[in-house]
Amino acid sequence: MSTKHLRGLFATLITLAFTACASAPPFDAKAVALEWAAYMQRDYIVRAGDRLSVRVDLPTSGGDAAEQTDDVQLVIVSPTGTVDLRRLPGPLQLAGKSVSECRTLILEAYTREFNKVRIGVQLTEAATQSIYVCGEVAAPGAMAFHPGMTMTQAISAAGSFDFTVKHNDIRILRVNPDGTQRTFRVNMSAVLLEEQPDFLLLPGDVIYAQTSFIADVGNWVELYIRRLLPIQLGAPAIGA
Repeated sequence: MSTKHLRGLFATLITLAFTACASAPPFDAKAVALEWAAYMQRDYIVRAGDRLSVRVDLPTSGGDAAEQTDDVQLVIVSPTGTVDLRRLPGPLQLAGKSVSECRTLILEAYTREFNKVRIGVQLTEAATQSIYVCGEVAAPGAMAFHPGMTMTQAISAAGSFDFTVKHNDIRILRVNPDGTQRTFRVNMSAVLLEEQPDFLLLPGDVIYAQTSFIADVGNWVELYIRRLLPIQLGAPAIGA
């Protein structure tokens, strides 16, 4: 390899080193915990796939004084977020609404058709919510979310880290309610040493386990040096 090529390789490795050191600031543990608590305490937001029990007490044909009290409907929120209820002219859009808001919408819809209506709405089964783990783990992919789930638990469920992982810079990607995205940095080594609290996950979070600097260098050498040589040298690069 020529001196020019060696200089180019050295410059590239220096660039990789600075890139590996650049990272987002550590996450604010208190703010994350408060956001988690607020999410858990809010009224449940209905989503596609949820199962609802809707009780509708309507006046019978005998008059408004007599009421029919056994009209319970078990419905599933459709992929488009709607439900069809008996005796209403069309579907109701419920996805994205809280359970209390759904109760109000259903009551208003029935009130336009009948007098003296009483409504009860309950969530009987929530649709599966997921979080996602990708990068340097043994079994990347989606997994079911459960309340109180932490980053360490999710990594364990994904088969733990590969040896090529960058332990001190695990990223959590979270989509805000307005559609924007935030990225958090978690130092797994600090979590295991009890120097930093574990990260509390919310549905939809994506955990990305980055490759370490050494693994990045190994992959760069494999892609841009070993594969360009006319003969094979040594073993595969780290992380290859």
